[in-house]
Amino acid sequence: MPIFSGLLYCADCGDKLYFCTTNSFSPKQDHYVCSNYKSNTGTCSAHFIREETLKLFVLQRIFDVTALFFDDAMAFEEAARKQRFQEAEKEARKRKREIAQAEKRITELDRIFKRIYEDDIIGTISHERFLKLSADYEAEQKELTEQVKAWRQAVETFEQDQADFASFAAIVRKYVGIRELTPTIVNEFVKKIIVHAPDKSSGHRRQKIELVWNFIGEVNLSGDDQTVERQRKGRTA
Repeated sequence: MPIFSGLLYCADCGDKLYFCTTNSFSPKQDHYVCSNYKSNTGTCSAHFIREETLKLFVLQRIFDVTALFFDDAMAFEEAARKQRFQEAEKEARKRKREIAQAEKRITELDRIFKRIYEDDIIGTISHERFLKLSADYEAEQKELTEQVKAWRQAVETFEQDQADFASFAAIVRKYVGIRELTPTIVNEFVKKIIVHAPDKSSGHRRQKIELVWNFIGEVNLSGDDQTVERQRKGRTA
């Protein structure tokens, strides 16, 4: 099986890239192309990229991440947290405060409803007044209950993201200093790889590749270069 099977996606059409090989050439000629290309008769361009190029790119990215974690785990966590969690953490704290306030108001509305119901029974307020007030309070309580549900989901998502980060850190520790890719390593680290069409406008063949990690998504570390490049006059990447 190709080492990146099922992981490559076209940046333009969103479909997968499929693996191409032939017995007529060396394994270094193995490559991937967009499934919508169909020999220039489909709805997308080839997005051609060699498997050897991808191996070098992904290996370097994984090596850099594991090296940073090994050298300075706090810096690694800060780099990921700043991009993935900093704003989400503020939002989660805000939502927790709002949940507490909303739940307090929901409880208060229960007491108010009970009181106006008793006032209606003993005739302190008219039944028409009771109906209007109860409808208003019930509408407010329903809206608050729906908001609390949505806010709880947001908080749970943030907490799951934090747990996912811990899971990713465990994988990083497992593979510090790797020098060679295996299908197991690739699938433990990588959720998907997005391949852009090559850009030859500079006289070089430059191709952007986005690597989406398992658990933490896209995290661009300092000095990251998400492009592969080769001279146009040479063999294409």
